[in-house]
Amino acid sequence: MKNYSIIVGFALSSFFLFFTRVPSFGQFHNRPIYDTVTRRGVLYRAEIVGLASTNGNTPFWLRSNQFGTIPWDSPTGIGSVGLTALLGDASQARKPYFKAGIELVGNLNQNSRLVLPEAYASIRLGHGELYIGRRKEINGLTDTLLTSGSVAWSGNALPITQIRLGTRDFAPLKFTKDVLAVNAFFSHGWFANSDSMQQVMLHAKSVFLRIGKPNWKFRLYGGINHFVQWGGYLPVLPAYMHYFPGGTLTQNGHLASSWKAYKAVVWPIGRPGGDDQFTTIDTLNQVGNHLGSIDFAMDIQVRQSNIYAYYQHLYEDGSGLKFQNFPDGLWGIRWKNLSTTSGRGFQLKQLTFEFLTSLNRSGNDPIYGGDDYFFNAQYPDGWVNKSSVIGTPIFTRTADIPATVRNGNDWFSRNRPVNNNAVQTVHMGLYALAAQKIPLVLLVTANKYHEWPMIDKNYNQLYTSLEVNNIALGRPTGLKAGIRLAYDTGDIFTSNLGVMVMIRKEGMIR
Repeated sequence: MKNYSIIVGFALSSFFLFFTRVPSFGQFHNRPIYDTVTRRGVLYRAEIVGLASTNGNTPFWLRSNQFGTIPWDSPTGIGSVGLTALLGDASQARKPYFKAGIELVGNLNQNSRLVLPEAYASIRLGHGELYIGRRKEINGLTDTLLTSGSVAWSGNALPITQIRLGTRDFAPLKFTKDVLAVNAFFSHGWFANSDSMQQVMLHAKSVFLRIGKPNWKFRLYGGINHFVQWGGYLPVLPAYMHYFPGGTLTQNGHLASSWKAYKAVVWPIGRPGGDDQFTTIDTLNQVGNHLGSIDFAMDIQVRQSNIYAYYQHLYEDGSGLKFQNFPDGLWGIRWKNLSTTSGRGFQLKQLTFEFLTSLNRSGNDPIYGGDDYFFNAQYPDGWVNKSSVIGTPIFTRTADIPATVRNGNDWFSRNRPVNNNAVQTVHMGLYALAAQKIPLVLLVTANKYHEWPMIDKNYNQLYTSLEVNNIALGRPTGLKAGIRLAYDTGDIFTSNLGVMVMIRKEGMIR
């Protein structure tokens, strides 16, 4: 990475436990999966899915933002089982309680596999939580229901195993009479091993502030996410590394992973200085691959509606922190119907519009510009876990672009893990209820990919999907069904129609 500086202050969880009152459920969470288990017991769920498409690949909106559980190839049979257990009383603010969850997903196709998207245990007290394991999460201020994907951490990839301490939602500060609330975390994690990266670690932290009480009709939000890939070993050095003198990018395949390196990762102010463990790049810039987003949001309640507007500013170095790559990032606005009156037929519940752009890239300066999002020369897999992009799925991995498009194209065949990352996207999501209880979800995503900086060379791509779910199959069985149709068309991913049929059952064991 280029010259990097960041100042982020974090208070420990004890601060929040001391200065906050009884739990109140914030409107925006670090997690897209809301806590449905609030009483002592075990929630069980099981699901069977059949998936097929016209060209043998899974369409974009059938696989994206699914925590790495849906494969690229089809037809596919998918089965999943999960348990979430709560021990204690979640309504008691001054007493700790325990929560744990596990989910196992199996894919049956020509490349069958088992996936474990969740396996965690946590202890909670008030707004605070410490958890160990792997859990589904989205980071950043966004609409988690209909978004195209949070720009830095979207829920597209398999969750990373972590030890995480922080708050579960916005925790009001007592000394401000609940006008200010904080949502923050600090974690250490481990990336999944791959053929090219072994024992690579994650450092992650964030802090967000809300101005306004939960019952106010106008509130402001702001904060920062900071993520770092660091340490590890590269068993096979990529071809481009052989053009650099030894010690420039790695120390014989090894990357600094000492306590001194960790301190430089957590608090990247200045440079780590000369040391045999550090590479030339480490001493000139910073230890590890740093990236994240600086987020701003506001929400307004008008009669029976809530309007939520947000901007996630993507950064990967000092130029991004100085907003030299503005307006790159995700812009969004969401309208939510708060009316509790249910119509007999169709009722519109939510609309979301987003605009994603990544064409500024801090300009063409050879040193401080040309941000190549989700790429770092020291980490050949890029901002990826288990073959899926961790950030917005609109950025495409090189390996996922059809060979017919890559061949003979200098941009798409670049030696980058994520090389289709210069794009402008317009996204729309719609959520409605039919017959008072059947949810409908429509997603339409129009993209114009570019060969940066020659932005006149572009490629159009459209992703769409329509989902109908929660269809009861009879009270005695407790089974519910759903169907999802998706269609891709464009210059990169050609015409592809897919269908996903789901049957699930869930319940509580007291």
